[in-house]
Amino acid sequence: MTWKFSGIMLDEKSTEELIKDLLKKRGQESQNQIEKFMNPDYKDFKNPFDFENMEKIVNRIISARENKEKIFIYGDYDVDGISGTAFLTRFFNEIGIDTNYYIPSRNETDYGVSKKSIDYFHKRQGKLVITVDTGYNTIEDVRYAKNLGMEVIVTDHHKTVKEKFDDEILYLNPKLSKSYKFQYLSGAGVAFKLAQGLCISLGLDMEIIYKYLDIVMIGTIADVVPMIDENRLIIKKGLKIIKNTKVKGLAYLLNYLRLNKKTLTTTDVSYYISPLINSLGRVGISRMGADFFLKEDEFDLYNIIEEMKEQNRQRRTLEKHIYDDAMRKIKNLKLPLDKLSVIFLSSAKWHPGVIGVVSSRLTIKFNVPVILVAIDGDYGKASCRSVGDISIFNLLSNVKNLLERYGGHDLAAGFVVHKEKLNELREYFIRTIPKLKNENNKVKKDYEKSFDFELSVKDLGEKAFDFMEKMGPFGSNNPHPLFFDKNLKLENIKRFGVDFRHFNGIIYKDNISYNAVGFELADEIKEDYINKTYNIVYYPEKIILNNEEVTQIILKSIKENK
Repeated sequence: MTWKFSGIMLDEKSTEELIKDLLKKRGQESQNQIEKFMNPDYKDFKNPFDFENMEKIVNRIISARENKEKIFIYGDYDVDGISGTAFLTRFFNEIGIDTNYYIPSRNETDYGVSKKSIDYFHKRQGKLVITVDTGYNTIEDVRYAKNLGMEVIVTDHHKTVKEKFDDEILYLNPKLSKSYKFQYLSGAGVAFKLAQGLCISLGLDMEIIYKYLDIVMIGTIADVVPMIDENRLIIKKGLKIIKNTKVKGLAYLLNYLRLNKKTLTTTDVSYYISPLINSLGRVGISRMGADFFLKEDEFDLYNIIEEMKEQNRQRRTLEKHIYDDAMRKIKNLKLPLDKLSVIFLSSAKWHPGVIGVVSSRLTIKFNVPVILVAIDGDYGKASCRSVGDISIFNLLSNVKNLLERYGGHDLAAGFVVHKEKLNELREYFIRTIPKLKNENNKVKKDYEKSFDFELSVKDLGEKAFDFMEKMGPFGSNNPHPLFFDKNLKLENIKRFGVDFRHFNGIIYKDNISYNAVGFELADEIKEDYINKTYNIVYYPEKIILNNEEVTQIILKSIKENK
């Protein structure tokens, strides 16, 4: 393994200078970019009316408010869709709009608004349907709603190509907008922009929506959108707001997770909060995810959190079974690992709500695109993950004639396919992806780990944590700054997680010791580790342990000294 060193010594410069140096290294050159990064402010939110349809949509919602029409929010069943739905529902009800919400089951075959859901809304006197993080099944379904005297507004962020009939629909989608200058909002982020537009038109104090930015923040982190521009502002503010959250369910959950006394990070949201909410959408009752953000009754919230815990346990069990089964299927391919360009597997035994987690794990393990298909009856529901510059969404677009429906992003997507077309689809991926690898040379094992600063764990101090706090929040397009140290010892190592692929323990140097965690790194630690020394790439974080704030080392790479 080759260690790279950026040449920046932490003690040589001020925190602000270090941040500027790192931002320039990451391609943010302008003073305006750097200033907004270092001092994000509500005034940095873009004008929601830069969306072409915003004025029409806002006017239609205001009309519904004035005419006492019932609105239904139709959200996707993932954390992004659930949180965006809950956010809009809270906001609408607070400003006097009669609003209900609908989160479909992950097992439903239709994508987005369909005739089935339109009938559901119509029977309940719904007049206006607003989607969050999802679109519609077919244009005929939208026309069907119009024939029933209903209207559909689509707020989404997936679709990247405008189709001829899109002009029939009122939609908000930053990827389809020519005038809105930030494409990478989450579904919850698009819902937030709609609320901003309504606040401006109604002359409302923005605090009515800012106080719920913690809900939008959770959806934004969960959707793994780039941690830049408006997303960074949403997350930075949301992480502060959640400390004194106005959402009763969140307050209870933070208390259960023992996160109520610490400064929360994106890692806390990703590893502890999101999986519990997501478990309801994956294997449980999706609507309960929105209930969690909206209910006020203590007994109801207690039951929802207990259900989250139970469904998360079930999700882990299902995940292990599917992962083990997939690994057996991969082994039966009898292909050398260096010849494995894509993994395309299917089974009638797999739960469609869990294959996405397994796809992600296999992508990390083999560093190739992965397509897993859960078959139920005549149809298969797939979850896809990709790597490098191979756009799984574009690959699906090229064979959309084979698919019932599809959607997603470059690195994560899904589709529904008739099982008779599975073999043709499998052959397409097996034939196409090796050509992309050869042409672009983009997918390859990354045997090199870069780091930004050389800093011994024994020299960690307030300057390092001040720097980390100002650089955060961290995620896609704003990764944690990484530090390098050498000749460390380990003790009390314990493996944990599915397949015991993670480890924790004590790491120390010159009698200075810290708790350490290595995710996906357990294979690097051999039985005789106690007699070895190690070089590490890491970042530090603060955690609460036994009611005290302590430093923990998060290992990103570890290398035994030979």
